[in-house]
Formats: sequence, structure tokens, C-alpha cells
Amino acid sequence: MGRPINWQVVIDFGWPDQGDEFLPSRQFRDIRRRFCSWWDYKRKQGLVAGSICDLAIWEAPGGKHHVNWLLSIPEHALLEAQAVITKRMLKVMGKQPDDTMHQQAVYNLNGNMLYLLKGTEPDYARKLDIRPEDQGTIWFRRAVPSMSLGRTARERDWAAGRIVNSERTRGLQLPREKRVMDATGLV
Repeated sequence: MGRPINWQVVIDFGWPDQGDEFLPSRQFRDIRRRFCSWWDYKRKQGLVAGSICDLAIWEAPGGKHHVNWLLSIPEHALLEAQAVITKRMLKVMGKQPDDTMHQQAVYNLNGNMLYLLKGTEPDYARKLDIRPEDQGTIWFRRAVPSMSLGRTARERDWAAGRIVNSERTRGLQLPREKRVMDATGLV
């Protein structure tokens, strides 16, 4: 992909009422959809390249839902993106306390991912040397990858020649993460 994850947004959705357990997911999807619309507008202007690359990981320790949203945003667009995310959150959720959302740069993605993946099932977490912790009940998908990493995008990139799989690439060393997954049987 060639675009590093460099920005993290944490949005606190509080404790959803009984019977409204999907509200945090609906609100976040709306915030994300509105941010993607801004991204597409900037892409059409030629100010950003490609579709949005992000990852959302949900946690609900003690029933209090929050999302860790990791994004890849070009340096020149960071300040504007930060303001857009704040505006979209206010539009969807209304006026909230100041500590509802926190945005920061990501400097150590590997360490950050170990922290974010602590809610992984204990058997898998131990194989990846992650200390598992109960992160509460999530009524929807705990981890949501970017659609730009999905099957349709891969098929599109394959057809466009952006994914190279030929005799010249066979036998090249795989990334460390893939080798670890193969060694532990997680594939």
C-alpha cells in the first residue's frame, strides 16, 4: 500500500442504553462515511491519493464503548483532517464533553497495535505474544478494516496490475508478520 498509519482518533461513545447496543456502531459509521466524503472530495481535487486507508478497533471495558480509529493521512492534510473529524463527530453526536474525542499522531505503530489487539481471543493472543485482556462485550464487529483493503479492491488492483505475483516475485522473503502467522498456524 505504501501509506503508513500515522494518525489515531479515539472516540468515546459512553454506555449505550439497553436495547440500543448498536448505536455506537451506527454513529461511528456515520462519522466515517462523512469523513470519507471529504476524502473523496480532496481526492477529486488531486490533493490526496487513493481511497481512505483506515482501521477501527472497538473496546468496551466495563460496558463503556470506544473506538480506536487508525488512519493514514498525508502530512499536508493532517490539520484539515483533524478539524474535519471533529466537525463530523459534532454533527453526528451533537455537543459532547471535551474528553469524548482524542486525536494524536502515531509514532510507534507496532507498540500501538499490540495495545489495540489486547482484546484478541486468548488462544490467538498468546500465539502472537500479546497479553490478552477482557475488553467487554461488543455487539458488532470488534475490528473493522478499511474497504480499500477488501476483496473488491484487491481484485481491482490485480486487474490494474498493481498487485504483482509472478515468477520473479516467488521465493521472496515474506514480511515478518506473515512468517509468524505461518509458524503459529494462524493462517
